[in-house]
Amino acid sequence: MSTPDSRRSAHPSGTAVAPGTPEAPGLGPLPERIAEELLAHPGVAALSGGPYGTVASYLPGRRLPGIVLGEGDEPDRIAVVLHYGAPVEKTAAELRRIVARAHGSRRVDVIVTDMELPE
Repeated sequence: MSTPDSRRSAHPSGTAVAPGTPEAPGLGPLPERIAEELLAHPGVAALSGGPYGTVASYLPGRRLPGIVLGEGDEPDRIAVVLHYGAPVEKTAAELRRIVARAHGSRRVDVIVTDMELPE
């Protein structure tokens, strides 16, 4: 059953699903969609698991390194490898906006784990 709130979508189970949740309809799970946007940024060389591989989302049958979407008051966390020469502060601010736009207005912690040198 759907709700009259046009910002919500019906989940296959019949319950309402808020936009920005991992169950929201789209081209795939929300962490995966965010990963695609982050990787499309010209300053990002790769996503990273972060220190000790702890920055990751667990999706059905697989693990997606580089993104943790916080719940409640927890911040979202992303870990990236930047291309050498990418301005760190500016790139981090742009990546925060990408995640905030996709998951709602919340705090986004950006961890830069490495820089990829040109070949």
